[in-house]
Amino acid sequence: MASLATLRPPMLGELSPVALVLIDARRRILEANPAAESLLKMSRRALAGRPLSEVIYHDSPLFELIDRAQRQAGDIMAPGTPISGPGMHSRIICDIRVRSADRGAFVLALAETPSRESSDSVAGAAGFGRILGHEVKNPLAGIIGAAQLLERQGQADQSELLDIIKDEARRIERLVNRLSAFELFSAPRLQPFNIHALLDKIIAAERAANGPKVTFQRVFDPSLPDVVGDSDHLQQAFHNIMRNAVEAAVENGGTGNVTIRTAYAAGLAMKQARLGAGLRRAMLITIEDDGKGIPRERQATIFDVFQSSKSGARGLGLSIVSEVVTAHGGQIRVDSEPGSTRFTVLLPLGDGTEHG
Repeated sequence: MASLATLRPPMLGELSPVALVLIDARRRILEANPAAESLLKMSRRALAGRPLSEVIYHDSPLFELIDRAQRQAGDIMAPGTPISGPGMHSRIICDIRVRSADRGAFVLALAETPSRESSDSVAGAAGFGRILGHEVKNPLAGIIGAAQLLERQGQADQSELLDIIKDEARRIERLVNRLSAFELFSAPRLQPFNIHALLDKIIAAERAANGPKVTFQRVFDPSLPDVVGDSDHLQQAFHNIMRNAVEAAVENGGTGNVTIRTAYAAGLAMKQARLGAGLRRAMLITIEDDGKGIPRERQATIFDVFQSSKSGARGLGLSIVSEVVTAHGGQIRVDSEPGSTRFTVLLPLGDGTEHG
């Protein structure tokens, strides 16, 4: 007589090199494949029915990823995440994907990060993020408190600037909190929001920082629906682009112009797995300056890490932009010539914009 295993296909990939673990809504392990046995140093029989927290220590960022998977649709991914447990000889750095299954269950896919050097640096970044979160929160609280005190003392012409200080400080606080939890730009939290309100915040901050040196022109399409995305991450990305545009526009010590446009991407539909099945209409956001331009030989590598032409710069800003846009299922390109540099971001739109 054939065994049950020969009559029913296994729930998890027996031949997969990636460790796959199925957990139920109470986070008890239902099933694991051979790669998971090898990674977690426990047999499937020993794993079955055991709480995940008895196999992987509960302070691992993995549990925060599962929490997020319960709150939002789509896969949750986090590269270079440290895990450890009582059965493991040492901490392991893994690329993790969490996918929801039926009845509140989740499939965890854990692939050990291949490069030892990158693993060490990622683990170091996680530790640095937690230290940064601890050390930055108190000064940020002081900045917010001082702005609130000045606001109560009341000078009407200062209220807009104080609002910018408070909003930016709170946004930094949120980003630091997420960094200290080792949450990367590749794992956005998706909520609908108005792209024009976000861009207006950035414009207001740059106007306050630069005064009359830069003229900002807004050419917005008011008919655009909300974007479904991570507003903090996208604000960081667009602020990096706009800051570069402002610096380029005033590079020679004079005045400059920055133009921000939004529009539907005519005749284009995009897939975005995080937003569900089907094709979606897309929007274009362009930020253009009238600076001297980007040399042609640099344009192909401008989004690479540590590529910068600025004195003292580390070249992280545009690499973060690229990571954020890619994580949202979007695309970015740059077109530049002397007197005109234009960054174009293409983002899929939210509910009600599907094609076919």
